[in-house]
Amino acid sequence: MNKKKLKEQSEKLFKFHVEVSGFYNEYAKSKGLTYSGLKVLSILIDIPECTQKTIAQYTYLPKQTINAIIKSLIKKGILESLQESDKDKRNKVIKFTQEGYQYAQKIVEKAKEIEYRALDSIGEEKRNALIEAVSLFRDNLKII
Repeated sequence: MNKKKLKEQSEKLFKFHVEVSGFYNEYAKSKGLTYSGLKVLSILIDIPECTQKTIAQYTYLPKQTINAIIKSLIKKGILESLQESDKDKRNKVIKFTQEGYQYAQKIVEKAKEIEYRALDSIGEEKRNALIEAVSLFRDNLKII
């Protein structure tokens, strides 16, 4: 194990992670959102009428952060007030307003378009290798 080389590679990976997050952060900011807010909208587009618990499972954001984002999006008229779930009265369902859905869909679709273009530009073979490498890295971190 070459610790010096591993340290360099670890630092590069972290730097790439920060830079990629920065791209999403800048995009979100240009739309009047936070990066976390963009992640929440993306989840809500994919899973209509979900709960804060569902969002937490997908984003790993703290419940307090999710709650603050939801309140902010309700204030902006993007989301309706939280409503009791028909399936479980203990859970509150999050729904878009009609205008809010259209707004969120445009923003999320544009972010995905940019992401897909970047992925497409590296080719299928390198994309698959990237996914495999990141997956192995993630799995090995779980061991720790």
